Amino acid sequence: MMLELYHNDMSVCAQKVRLVLEYKGIPWQGHHLNLRAGDQFKPSFRQINAKGLVPVLVDDGAVITESNAIIEYLEDTVEGHPLRPVDAALRAKMRGWLIRLDAGLHEHVAAISFCVAFRHQLLQRYPDTEQIERFIDQIPDPGRAGFMRDVLPNGVASKRFSLALYSYNQLLADMDDALQQRAWLAGDQLSLADFSYVPYIDRLDQLQLSFWWRDRPAIADWLERMRGLPAYGTAIQQWNNNDYLQLMAGHGRESAPEVQRVLAALVTEA
Repeated sequence: MMLELYHNDMSVCAQKVRLVLEYKGIPWQGHHLNLRAGDQFKPSFRQINAKGLVPVLVDDGAVITESNAIIEYLEDTVEGHPLRPVDAALRAKMRGWLIRLDAGLHEHVAAISFCVAFRHQLLQRYPDTEQIERFIDQIPDPGRAGFMRDVLPNGVASKRFSLALYSYNQLLADMDDALQQRAWLAGDQLSLADFSYVPYIDRLDQLQLSFWWRDRPAIADWLERMRGLPAYGTAIQQWNNNDYLQLMAGHGRESAPEVQRVLAALVTEA
């Protein structure tokens, strides 16, 4: 039975799963959800994932949620094109990168994305406070609902924004250090860590923030190599939504001075 993936075109977590599926040559059937239209809150999807989050993988009735759990599941169940280091220490390093995403980095890129760009999309779709509240009330996770109540009205003025920039500034420094020592994030072998992080660095680039790694050529080289993989073309490029890309580019250019101001303050404080 073919794997089924409930996903969204521009979701970084969905991109991560599609990358692994494509790299390992696994056939899959997709169910695309429009997150801005609220497809994830429909009863039919909430029966599959009560949290109303993508991606979700369904394998012969087994429902697997959380993107890192999904890619580990794919590595466990599908032979060929291994994406876990053989060496135990490097395998632990790879898992450390994955845990770091779940421990906060994912929410931080969501904060950057929404504060800079996506809030404008939602505010246009829901132009008054009552409509926004109805949208937020559909979100089953109180933490996620609170996030929306903060970033939608405040944008780059939100404290979450400066915290997110701080966290990604540290991440880029750590990535640069790792990639100066080895070819890939978890050693000399391409791994789940690399596929997990490329959507996040892509997102920063789409938000016109590539100046962030201008003085870190190891990251630029790694990103170019990742984008050169055939899986990148079929898992990310073919799914890119031009409306989203234009939205992120336009508002990203507008927000660049504020981003640079916050980053300069971080350097001064350090």
